[in-house]
Formats: sequence, structure tokens, C-alpha cells
Amino acid sequence: MSLSSTTVSRRAKYLVIVVVLVLSSCSSDFERIKFTPQETRSYLDELASFRQRKNVFFMRGPSSPLTAEQRASFQHLNYYPPNLNLVFKVKLLKSATQKKTGILATGGETRPAIEYGEFRFKVNGKSVALHVYKMLEDDPNVLFVPFVDETCGKTSYAGGRYIDLQEDSSGVYKLDFNYAYNPYCAYNHNYSCPIVPDENHIDVAIDAGEMKY
Repeated sequence: MSLSSTTVSRRAKYLVIVVVLVLSSCSSDFERIKFTPQETRSYLDELASFRQRKNVFFMRGPSSPLTAEQRASFQHLNYYPPNLNLVFKVKLLKSATQKKTGILATGGETRPAIEYGEFRFKVNGKSVALHVYKMLEDDPNVLFVPFVDETCGKTSYAGGRYIDLQEDSSGVYKLDFNYAYNPYCAYNHNYSCPIVPDENHIDVAIDAGEMKY
């Protein structure tokens, strides 16, 4: 049985539409934020100011994790150069179950948490997924994104790093790895910190944010 040219044309158009819809659904979960020259200057100034304020806190803040001996020789925290390729706008894919779980901490205790959702994006063309948590003993409006990446144990802290985000009713977040930070136990073993769950060990290098102390 032969197909008419009209039928073939309709099928071809249908296939094109399906492919476009699939590609759109795959790419709509994230986008890399692009900065104009003016936005870049403003962003870099804001990031530098944040890092300087954190240095002052570590040196003089009453709740600094550093010991008195460490403060005496402290000069500054170490950071990767700002990486604008690791600033994303991402959609939170909320978990349907909002399952309660526990995240083991370095002190041996288990911290209660909710598996809140997931961020999906790409780094250097490679697909990445990071699970997002709400820590039940902390601020309920803060989302907790811990991760271990390929830099850990080399140029960044071996135990991984964290990102905190204020919950947004829009479900869309700015995921900025230039603000990734070390847990307090990276500086002082008297602190107990959540251990990054296995599902957030990613096989890409996140060369942004805080480095080894």
C-alpha cells in the first residue's frame, strides 16, 4: 500500500512537532544565566563584597568556626576565580512523595530531612542531577543542596560543599556555584556536619566557589 504525498507530509510535520516538544521539555528545566558586560561588573563586585564580609566574619565573628589559634594566622578563605558558566536558572522538580529521610552527620548522629526535589542541569555538556533537601531541624524556608564533585579531595574540601537557597514560590531558582561553601567541619573537627548523600556525588568538576582551607 502506498502513501499519498499529503499523508507523508502530515506525518513528517507531526514528527517535527514531537521532536520539538521533547527537546523543549528537556531544556526547560534549566538555563545558564547570561550576563551583559554591565551585569558582569555588578555581579563580580557583589561576589567580591560577599567574600570579603565572610573573611571578616571568620576572623572576628563571635560564631566563627575558627579557633583562637587559627584566627591568629588567618588571612582569607580560598576561592576559585568567579565562573560565570556555573550560574544557572533551574526549575525545582518537586518530589511527589516528600519522603522523610535521615542524613548522617560527621559526628555520628542522623539529621532528619525531607527529600524535597531535584535540580537537573548540564555542566560542560554533561547532564547533572542534584537532590534538594529540607533539613527539619533548620529554617523550614531554606533548601539544602549538598554535593561532592570531581574537585573534592584535590582543590576543594574532600567532604563536599553546600549551597543554601531561600524557598521561592515560583519554583525557579538561581543556582550559583560561586557561592558554594565548605561545612564548618572543614575548618574545625569539633563541628558535626551533614555528610553529602551518595546520590549527590556527581562526576563533573565544579570549579567554582570555596576551595580547600
